[in-house]
Amino acid sequence: MKKWIALLICLLLPFGAFALEISEDEFYEWYDEMAYLVDEIGNRWIELPGSQQACDYLRAEFEANGFSKEDGTLIELPSYVPELDLTCTNLIAVKPAVNPDAPIITVCAHYDSQSPGARDNASGVAAMMFIMRKMAALPAFENTELRFVAFTAEEYFCTARNEPHIGSLDYCYALTEEEKARHIAVFNIDILVVDIWEELAFSLDTLGMRTDNGYVTGTEESPAYNRPALAMLQAMAETECYPEEDRDWYWCGPRHMDKTDHESFHYIGVDSVAICFRQTDELGGEWPEFMHTPSDILGDFDLQRSWDALTAVYTAVDGLANDHTYGDAMKP
Repeated sequence: MKKWIALLICLLLPFGAFALEISEDEFYEWYDEMAYLVDEIGNRWIELPGSQQACDYLRAEFEANGFSKEDGTLIELPSYVPELDLTCTNLIAVKPAVNPDAPIITVCAHYDSQSPGARDNASGVAAMMFIMRKMAALPAFENTELRFVAFTAEEYFCTARNEPHIGSLDYCYALTEEEKARHIAVFNIDILVVDIWEELAFSLDTLGMRTDNGYVTGTEESPAYNRPALAMLQAMAETECYPEEDRDWYWCGPRHMDKTDHESFHYIGVDSVAICFRQTDELGGEWPEFMHTPSDILGDFDLQRSWDALTAVYTAVDGLANDHTYGDAMKP
């Protein structure tokens, strides 16, 4: 498998791409973790054994990277589904800052799925875990607390509560007012792989942003260029992952509501961006072809664009963790 991937990378990636911060071995790590979730665990629907298996696997990986329930850096937050009489688990890994009152950056992805879920969302979970491992190996940031969250029940609409993606909602409901105020950015990764033959764009979905006059909801006429979205735009420009003419992103339209976990943070007034691949407006804005079907398995992926997307997200998180003004240069 690795030889096959390596051959495709060599054919697809432009000369010099390996000079980026993500090494070949790290790319394999991302791909192999996605493959493990898809091939070894499979369907992670909250009522199936795969959901608990994925939770157990992710918990073990967090623990292997230094997070633990004993010291409070690994938190298990339950989400109860009344109509199923089922409790599923959100996993929160916290990397404290030197300053205990430091601003918070959260990187998150949902691990539940409606199918084997390679695209949606093993690719995003593997990306979140990749960034977690890179950051866990670093000394504590002076003034940035990092949180890495594996959400559950994103794909499930809880009829008893009349709410979607209740895992992230429960996380947001559990935050104190002080924690909400300290959150400066949420990077929600949902579909970070694209098929070679699909005309999908790298999309940054936002719903609102903090301003000097408080949190405001964006519109098509007045987009929400919030902090994590601006950091992503600067990372894309710095890494040259996506030439400007090939970029496409969506801002604040009502089509984003009920779509993914970044909406929960919008409700509590926290800047968040949903990072994914989907069609351009001209093509209808649809999701990848096999999403939410049994065919969402490992496929003929565009490894160059996947590599680029992973690089851009990691660069944005790293840039903002080191400098809270990272991305300000991209303000319109």
